[in-house]
Amino acid sequence: MTFRKRRTFTVEIDRALLAKLLSMTDSQHDAEALAAIRKANQLLRFQAATWSDVLRTPRLGPPGFVASDAEPTPADLPPSHQRAAQYRDAFRREAMVLRLLAFPFWIFVEALAAIAPERALNTRGRTLSLVFALCMLLSVAAWVGVGYYLVFELD
Repeated sequence: MTFRKRRTFTVEIDRALLAKLLSMTDSQHDAEALAAIRKANQLLRFQAATWSDVLRTPRLGPPGFVASDAEPTPADLPPSHQRAAQYRDAFRREAMVLRLLAFPFWIFVEALAAIAPERALNTRGRTLSLVFALCMLLSVAAWVGVGYYLVFELD
């Protein structure tokens, strides 16, 4: 078993060639896609880099680019935090059945993302957990009411 010493320097990677190789992985031909992946790994080995180095290396912008002009990234947020718009997008990726079961929370998330899309949410914090629990209680009550109405045909 060999261990690599952790690098503290920035690795210069031929990003144009790497991007071209990675775009070839979308080929309909499996052999071509596999060859592109292997070539990309070979390029990284040749440059003594890893995929972690590629993903960690900051991208430089055009001349005159100022870092504060860049869009906020998830790295700017503390752990377990997401922007409201990102949280909404993640919630939209859930199955429709789950979203319908939790429709009050779905409405809350959509409204929050519409009003304050850049607001940072602590996804594991007490506030959001409490809102989720209350919305789920409301959802259960609503679905019980719907079921009661359907069974007993109450007006």
